[in-house]
Amino acid sequence: MSFKYLPILGAGEIIATLNLTGEQSARAADLAAKVVRQAWTRRPAHKRAKGYPEFAAAVPACSWLTMFEVAALLELGRTREASRLMKASRIVHGTSR
Repeated sequence: MSFKYLPILGAGEIIATLNLTGEQSARAADLAAKVVRQAWTRRPAHKRAKGYPEFAAAVPACSWLTMFEVAALLELGRTREASRLMKASRIVHGTSR
């Protein structure tokens, strides 16, 4: 279970709102951490000097919470809502894809 970088108060709100069990919360946190780790492994060559802990700590709290909420929605089988949240996040943060 990877709650190390996840803002605890925000995560608690998501857990309460979605009524997640401990296992669901742990799986959602693990998936969020997996996404960040995957981003770390795919970063450009000029940014490879930064280790994973430093990279993960630099990810904004709002991004951690969004990834956690998307993962929680997926865990609950609410894929349409998860997809909408991802799309909205991309629009707000101006990323492609």
